[in-house]
Amino acid sequence: MMKSLLIPLTYFCLQTWLEIPQAKCQVELSMMDDAFDDQYMGCAEEMDGIAPGLLGNETSKSSVFSTVWEKSKLKWERVKKEISLPTGFKDAHGRAIIAYTDNGFHSQLNAAVREAGTSRAHYMASFQFKAFHYYLTRALQLLRGRCDVMYNMTVYRGVFVSFQHTGSGHSRFGYFASSSFDLEIAKKFGTATLFTIHTCFGVEIRNFSHFQEEEEVLIPVYEIFSVFPGQEGNSFVLRSTSDGTKPGTLQPI
Repeated sequence: MMKSLLIPLTYFCLQTWLEIPQAKCQVELSMMDDAFDDQYMGCAEEMDGIAPGLLGNETSKSSVFSTVWEKSKLKWERVKKEISLPTGFKDAHGRAIIAYTDNGFHSQLNAAVREAGTSRAHYMASFQFKAFHYYLTRALQLLRGRCDVMYNMTVYRGVFVSFQHTGSGHSRFGYFASSSFDLEIAKKFGTATLFTIHTCFGVEIRNFSHFQEEEEVLIPVYEIFSVFPGQEGNSFVLRSTSDGTKPGTLQPI
């Protein structure tokens, strides 16, 4: 499931935008300003009431999402009997993580997330995964461990696109980004650029994943990183700024 999704931060070629891994181009790391990064601070209770209705509407409009969501139910019934869950963690949260790891869905979701923060009007009219984004975001928030522990557990992300960082500013992925504890697994998803990541907000989701062997850590849309050059080839070290508790730029509903 740790797909070879690109990090389309500033686009230098059409192929990168279309997520064609073989594209020969460079992409500038940036803050992905158009991404929908809301953390639902101050409105989670309201969203809890709204999201079930939104979810029904969203699954009715997407056969892919509907199939993936229905498929997540059976696996979640098994998973939740085997793991300890935090207070407030609901079935929809668990199913959202499972559904995200399904290869048939994640690229569609992330393509929408990357541009849903363009404006409130665009979010309201065009973002077709409002409920799912909420459930997945809240799932990661509820499962998140201590920053000092997670930060020291290095994770890796490999991609087929060559990235560059010509400035001194911060960067973020701008969508839900997969990474792995295992460097060799990360390299299977691309070696044009390798990210060594110290995350505070990433969550290990192995117990939820359809692909447990990938040892996946899922990083939320909003986590901000300082960028440093890596030691080998085209590589970067990303260090969390821990500055990810600000409200998003849009109110969700």
